[in-house]
Amino acid sequence: MYKPFIFCLTTLLCSCVNQLPTEQSNVGIQGDKFWTLDFFYFYKGKQTHTDTLKFVNRRDCFDALYQMQVDSKKQSGHSGAGICTKRFVEGQKRTQDDLLGYR
Repeated sequence: MYKPFIFCLTTLLCSCVNQLPTEQSNVGIQGDKFWTLDFFYFYKGKQTHTDTLKFVNRRDCFDALYQMQVDSKKQSGHSGAGICTKRFVEGQKRTQDDLLGYR
């Protein structure tokens, strides 16, 4: 009875010992630099495949999205849908490339 008590006490004390702090990386979290277009192709309502493209400008991404939708509808029974995304982190400034703007 005495040995299990000593063992438990030793284990408890060893687990409470301060451990060295882990080093944190100096590299901060960065957002995306490009607009990503994920375009999904459908045939008779079922997804067939996906294309992923990267663009510098938001306007270029949306123009490509529109053109891919038009092109996918040219064949009967086919269609397509997509989304343009860019991951921003807190404090990341929006640039001129991030504005949708006018043509």
